[in-house]
Amino acid sequence: MISFSIRGDGIIHLHLCPPYAETDEESYLAALDRIGEIERPYAMVVDISGHVHLSREGELRQAAWAKRTRTQISTHCRAVALVRETPNPRSQQSFSRLWNIPVHVTSDGEEAMRFATDHLDASGHRA
Repeated sequence: MISFSIRGDGIIHLHLCPPYAETDEESYLAALDRIGEIERPYAMVVDISGHVHLSREGELRQAAWAKRTRTQISTHCRAVALVRETPNPRSQQSFSRLWNIPVHVTSDGEEAMRFATDHLDASGHRA
């Protein structure tokens, strides 16, 4: 299941969680497209702690999205917090290379939300 929300304060929450459905990959990619259209300050919490791997086509579409929206994300997104079951430095390095914004990887959803909120507050650009 994909849970996607944009809070009034500018926090985007994208959560990939059980139960899994055949439509999850398409829903996930549609959420990315919506994020790529946002033209106001925001911060993201992406919870992929229990995610299913993307198909090869899904990976290619995700990579194309990242390339296509790189400037937009770097301009408007103030921070990204990733929630993973087992955080590792490679995840943080990968996302940090992709975008010129603060990235934090943790196994704690509340910590991730604080990180995103703090960076949005610090930027002085809350929605």
